Amino acid sequence: MSDIGNGMNAASDVDQLKAELRNLRDDFTKITDILKDSARARGAEAAGVIRERAERGWSDAKNTAQSVLEEMEDRPVGTAMIVFAAGVLFGLMLGGGRR
Repeated sequence: MSDIGNGMNAASDVDQLKAELRNLRDDFTKITDILKDSARARGAEAAGVIRERAERGWSDAKNTAQSVLEEMEDRPVGTAMIVFAAGVLFGLMLGGGRR
């Protein structure tokens, strides 16, 4: 009779173990979902920071280009001389070895 009692006890232990494993699986699923949500939030936050910096950089680049154009309009002769000198230097660097 003790064998029957031990068999029922073992079956009960197995059922409890199965229930605990189901609970663990559910807990791991919840943890995985939390980690996914956290990663998504951080990814969205990082994308927002990158977007903001890119927009600021683009704005700065446009302002700089506008300033350069205004400077060129204000001093056309000086600009032409600088462009000519840069062209001569560039030509010497590229064609300096040919004779």
